[in-house]
Amino acid sequence: MDRNFDKLAGRLRKHIYSSDKGTVRLAVLQHDLLTGIAELAAGRPLRILDAGGGMGQIARWLAEMGHQITLCDISAEMLQAAAEENTKAGLNERISIVHAPLQQIPELLPGARFDLILLHGVIEWMQEPPLALQTLVPVLEPGGAISLLYFNRSKLILKWGINGQFDKAESGRPTNPRVLTPSNPLTENDVLPVFTALNLKIVSKAGIRIFYGFFTGMVKKRPSCQKTLDLEMQYCHTEPFASLGEHTHFILRKPAT
Repeated sequence: MDRNFDKLAGRLRKHIYSSDKGTVRLAVLQHDLLTGIAELAAGRPLRILDAGGGMGQIARWLAEMGHQITLCDISAEMLQAAAEENTKAGLNERISIVHAPLQQIPELLPGARFDLILLHGVIEWMQEPPLALQTLVPVLEPGGAISLLYFNRSKLILKWGINGQFDKAESGRPTNPRVLTPSNPLTENDVLPVFTALNLKIVSKAGIRIFYGFFTGMVKKRPSCQKTLDLEMQYCHTEPFASLGEHTHFILRKPAT
């Protein structure tokens, strides 16, 4: 069964969205989106689907830029929090909310087509990760883009090995995952065949949060220090670092014809 984050909105807000690591993740992700998808800042409003968009942080950022967003999530609690923040920001007219699994989008929005689809922190919580792309590529306009962000299993294995968590490192999977640690983290080898099968072209690949928070229990410098973000952005597209982010971010394109 795909993961539903009802009853966890408060914990996500505290431990992810409002945390230092969440600040780094969001800043580098926004930088990569603006760098890799030129039309975001071209002045033309885009139709954007934020599938599994939770509390809508990215949705509001894009709506403030003038784009029209459809925010979809399976969690009513997450969407309620999103709706409250949308109202505070005065963005209700630019953000439509759909309470449903992303698999139902083609049925619920017949004829809808999007210029950009966001799948951020979604597929690693799904029972069948490829299904998300298989379902949503048909509602993407020809030439449109997909922003895919997922939890990187390779980085987890590296951290486990360095920190002496040998059982986890040997299995390559969480043995007793925490509530907010995905039970199905992915590697590049898991997603590349899906891209090929769906005829999606890779525009860019970035590691998101490569350095910050690498060592368990290490005293960290706060990410408000611009040098932290500069370092992350400097190396996010450079191998081997791009493959060692806490999250991997692919920007993909559907063929124009």
